[in-house]
Amino acid sequence: MLSEPAIVAAVLPASGVASLIAVIPARDWSTPVLVTLWCSLIFGTVVAGLRFVVGRRRALPPWSLHVEIGVGNVFVTAVVVMAAAQHIRLGNLYLLTATVAILLFSVRAALAHIGAAGVYYAAVLAFAPATGEPPVLAWLAVFGTAAVVGTVVMGLVSVLRLAATADPLTGLANRRAWDERLDEEMERTRRTGTALSVVLIDLDGFKDVNDRDGHAAGDHLLQTLARAWQTQVRGGGDFLARIGGDEFAVIAPGSDQMGIHRLIRRLDEAAPVGTHFSAGEATWDGKESAPDLLRRADLAMYETKLKHRREHYTHTA
Repeated sequence: MLSEPAIVAAVLPASGVASLIAVIPARDWSTPVLVTLWCSLIFGTVVAGLRFVVGRRRALPPWSLHVEIGVGNVFVTAVVVMAAAQHIRLGNLYLLTATVAILLFSVRAALAHIGAAGVYYAAVLAFAPATGEPPVLAWLAVFGTAAVVGTVVMGLVSVLRLAATADPLTGLANRRAWDERLDEEMERTRRTGTALSVVLIDLDGFKDVNDRDGHAAGDHLLQTLARAWQTQVRGGGDFLARIGGDEFAVIAPGSDQMGIHRLIRRLDEAAPVGTHFSAGEATWDGKESAPDLLRRADLAMYETKLKHRREHYTHTA
């Protein structure tokens, strides 16, 4: 879901289309209801097609999803109103738009869309012909279900999001989360004009630790480093991640070249005795892309590692 949001955004309106296809032949609808159902079906088909075809090629603006959910709620309300004229309640269709909102939006935005749907349905129940069931119970049946589904789905999304962005060994952010954060920080720095630096870190001799002491010892070293380094980065700004086997990285918003050097010294002092690493830093020039910034940091790290190797060979010779 997190890696292919365009597919999710297409599947959900497609599920609405499937629901309408099941509803249309269920009974002999009046002409206004049938027209409304078919218009809703066409709308859902177009949205699903656009999301799947266009959305996979290039990112569609986030506001377009809000527009779709808003229009979707309007179509659902129209269907519910028309069906109510035949003493039939199709309020469960609101669960489709509610599920979309819960999956794709923040909690606040999802609640806003679900709240709007709740108001629409309350208005329908207030003025629609009676069907024998108390309107309050009909409303609670739909939006009580939405509340339960929403709680479960939000919990699942949180677990999936954590699994997709966290390194399971150290608990730090992984490469995916780090790349996303770097793009966000570069955009913020572009607006504010503040400094932004990155550090790429590669442990020296980590393979020797695994070969000599076993992979469990190597894993323990990585976990120890992660805990130690988390205490050295600024909790409200710096972003520490494990981006590879023995590779770490830090995004340091507001840090210039002098500030990033101080951070590297703190990391070195916090590392367990006998642990060494090669670090390469780069401060964004305000113009280069994220890959170019990382390329500079990676080159600096490689040069530091070559220097450490030369020093090691000179010392052992």
